Amino acid sequence: MAAVTEPMRDRILAAAIEVIRGRGITAATTKEIARNAGVSEGSLYNHFANKTALFAAALGEVTATARTAMAALMGATGQGSVEGNLVRLAAEMIRFYGELLPMTGPVLADPELIAWLRADGPARAQEAAQAKPRGRARSGQGATQPGTGLPGAPGGPPAGPPGGATAGPVLGHAALIGYLEAEQRAGRIRDGAPLPYLAAALLGGCQQHAFLIRLAGPETVEAGARLPESPEEFAASLVPAILSGHVPS
Repeated sequence: MAAVTEPMRDRILAAAIEVIRGRGITAATTKEIARNAGVSEGSLYNHFANKTALFAAALGEVTATARTAMAALMGATGQGSVEGNLVRLAAEMIRFYGELLPMTGPVLADPELIAWLRADGPARAQEAAQAKPRGRARSGQGATQPGTGLPGAPGGPPAGPPGGATAGPVLGHAALIGYLEAEQRAGRIRDGAPLPYLAAALLGGCQQHAFLIRLAGPETVEAGARLPESPEEFAASLVPAILSGHVPS
């Protein structure tokens, strides 16, 4: 159960992520989410328009971890080693995909949520939440009035036009290409290296690791796929394999 000292909206989101991660969105109930958050079921609708809007908000919280990891990577441009920077990113992305995968099945079957993702909904949701005063609304009671939701999410206000070619699910891939391009300009990655494909191989490998661990279990993955359970250990071997021949010695 979430700590009662957190603001109510944060407690509800944390509980929703926990329940959805454990049961999946189709089996998750607002009753269980409310119980884990330590609030009444009706309180959920003071902060989220409906269950779908709550799910969208939970997805926005989870994807924030990936955006934070990508921001840290960009901040490390020209520092340390390219391999070390990417190993740290890969370990974080494996954890991110481990949280995201249980939530993505329903998303792939929900046209509204897919449209919300393509319109950069998670990032917009984070911006809206950060701009909104915590624990206070016009009435001085709740942070969000009933019937309000996340920008562009089902039950919420419009998100506006899509964020463009690098918005939504493509954002992480585009950010990683941007980092690799910056390192290439600095001479730390060889000219001619296929940067979009290096990015795809890295993120794809991270997602595959999380997928196998989730579905098969770590023991089977270690025995059958001969891959370690530890994100750090996997990343430490994956990154050099991807960068081989593309980084000056």
